[in-house]
Amino acid sequence: MKLRCIRFSALFALNTFLFFCGTVSGEDIRITPVVKAVQETKPAVVNVSTYEKVKERVNPFSGYTGDPSFERFFENFIEPRYENKSVRTSLGSGVIIDEKGYLITNWHVVQNASTIKVATLDEKEYDALLIGSDPKSDLAILKIKTDSPFPRIRLGDSDNLLIGETVIAIGNPFGLSHTVTTGVVSALHRSIKKDNELYENFIQTDASINPGNSGGPLLNIKGELVGINTAIYGEAQGIGFAIPVNTAKRIVNDLLRYGEVRSPWLGLYVQTLNSGIARQFNFRGNHGVIITDVYSGSPAENAGLKRGDIITALERQPVKSRESFNTILSSYTAENSIALSVFRDNAISEYALKAAVFPLSRVDEMCWKALGIAVMENNAAVAEKYGLYATQGVVIKSIRDNGQAEQRGLRPGDILLQINENRINTGGDFKKTIARYAQQDSILVLIQRGPYGYYLNLEMAP
Repeated sequence: MKLRCIRFSALFALNTFLFFCGTVSGEDIRITPVVKAVQETKPAVVNVSTYEKVKERVNPFSGYTGDPSFERFFENFIEPRYENKSVRTSLGSGVIIDEKGYLITNWHVVQNASTIKVATLDEKEYDALLIGSDPKSDLAILKIKTDSPFPRIRLGDSDNLLIGETVIAIGNPFGLSHTVTTGVVSALHRSIKKDNELYENFIQTDASINPGNSGGPLLNIKGELVGINTAIYGEAQGIGFAIPVNTAKRIVNDLLRYGEVRSPWLGLYVQTLNSGIARQFNFRGNHGVIITDVYSGSPAENAGLKRGDIITALERQPVKSRESFNTILSSYTAENSIALSVFRDNAISEYALKAAVFPLSRVDEMCWKALGIAVMENNAAVAEKYGLYATQGVVIKSIRDNGQAEQRGLRPGDILLQINENRINTGGDFKKTIARYAQQDSILVLIQRGPYGYYLNLEMAP
């Protein structure tokens, strides 16, 4: 009897031990690397709500008649009246990168916002200030208006991503806060063409990314930020895209230090390689751009590049055209070190260039060489001389023979009022804007001649 009791007690103790061990082991199994990464990073993910004030046009005849033709008739003779500003809201995500409350989101999330609100995981809501934005990269940086410290996310290295590795997206799809989706890295350096714009160097993933996820984090299995989710390509089903965190680091650094993104300038002109040119240089590759000119004293010349060199890759990304070259380059900023793979004399060599800011002192040289114009400050005396209708903008004072401007019909006395979305009021505005777009394929300019204005697209390469 005593032996049986001892056996029973031992068996009971063993079962109890196994029960508790199993319980603990079960809990450990549930806390997977994905769960751990989400738990660590969710406090740094926020909801971003934006409010846009819009003036509504008031129709004074809408209450008197149901005949639309009657209303349109009187609208032609009465000055329109606006009242009662309405509010539109949009919802996105953001990720805190600094304890002081600086966070990254997408530019399209905060575009045109008059008020920005940020909600944290504990459901506290704060006002946020737009510090800077870069539409080209679809990135913006906000500052939460409080001195309280915030949990921040750890930054990873998107250059070390592996195709097939697990990634995690956190965001607010359809207004559902802190929703988690998982997937793998499907591709790197992915290009997207949307609305005639080419966007390059995206991370492609099969983790679901919807409009509410825009601006939220893409994490690796260690809980490090490797990308900023973007819903820029809404037509895709089962495909998500993210801006690499290394691109975001460069953009954010410029926005915080300088208030704008300083475009990188290498000091070279390129054109898309075709089969005829490739044969002349004995190049058997299927992609690349050829250098057509190099600025003296530029980073390109200092690195040893010269006319006739064929660039096959920029920072390990294949260069397929001049447009592709400039788009990839735009994800970098001035002072970044940029690696080029260059074909010369039947061999591929690697070159390292330190990008620079385009010197304002060389704007006149570039405009004469590439655009075929020389400009001067507009003022009352100039306006009187040319019979101009306005004193803003800059005035074309001379045109280069057989240059681009002459071929496009420009002439002395034309006023240049705008470059892309930038208004040109002074000669200083003109120089800064040209320097900003020095590495672009083309610029859209607004020209005024007499009482009339028209837009013209000008190539930035000679």
